[in-house]
Amino acid sequence: MKIRFWGVRGFYPASGQDYVRYGGNTAALEIVSDGGARIAIDFGTGAVPFGRSLLGAGFGAGKGVLPVLLSHTHLDHTAAMPFFVPVFIPGNRIDVYGAASEHKLYDVLEALFDPHVCPINSQKNLNATIRVHDVADGPVAIDGFTVHALRGPHGRATGVAWRIEADGKSVAIITAIDHPATGPLPAAVELARNVDLLLHDAAWHSKSDHYSQRWGGATAAMAVAVATLAGAQKLMLTHHAPNHTDRDLDALLAEAQAMSERPVLAAMEGGHNAVITSSGM
Repeated sequence: MKIRFWGVRGFYPASGQDYVRYGGNTAALEIVSDGGARIAIDFGTGAVPFGRSLLGAGFGAGKGVLPVLLSHTHLDHTAAMPFFVPVFIPGNRIDVYGAASEHKLYDVLEALFDPHVCPINSQKNLNATIRVHDVADGPVAIDGFTVHALRGPHGRATGVAWRIEADGKSVAIITAIDHPATGPLPAAVELARNVDLLLHDAAWHSKSDHYSQRWGGATAAMAVAVATLAGAQKLMLTHHAPNHTDRDLDALLAEAQAMSERPVLAAMEGGHNAVITSSGM
């Protein structure tokens, strides 16, 4: 199983010479099984180059099928949906899975295409077949993978944490679940139980609780606590705050490593450092 990060930021994109190593696009993730099955997480701005990369993988000829799991519907995880090239090519099928509080997920995503916001005007104007699925807690049927969803609060939105398994390997993605101040959400810990890799929001330093309360997102200490309680083999920090430069993220990573008894890495956009295989990292 290979995992590639096309965007690792939260909240909004970052750019400039201080953001080169970790990258500046918002959340977008691609997972490919050894058998060639593909799944994506989120439509952050990193999904724009991701979409272009798919044109040579059948999507350019209208033969692509892609399930996309949304961790939540905030703009840093959805804004690139109207600019994801495969949605404009007839014959492609994009299945979007997620949750949106008391609203239907389709209706929330439709706001991205409102004529006052986007010239496409509606999801109905996309040429590919777009199917939007509201998920419940538990297994989600996706070919080539074993997938489990866990819904939870994320501000006034509903977040979804995901566990994905293929090729005898497992990864948990927890980037949009608000843990209680008292410690990790027990259901999230169970979702990540004994995974090979835990991807966890770590937008803030451990002494920045006031930022997490105001902006959402977790601290490095919370990410380490979840990994420890779950018995995850490795922890990778992601959903980096846009004001954190490469140097800031180096310091945040060192902070997490000092607190953890297991390997801790930080997600980087693109390149070989952002590829994880079933044989190692």
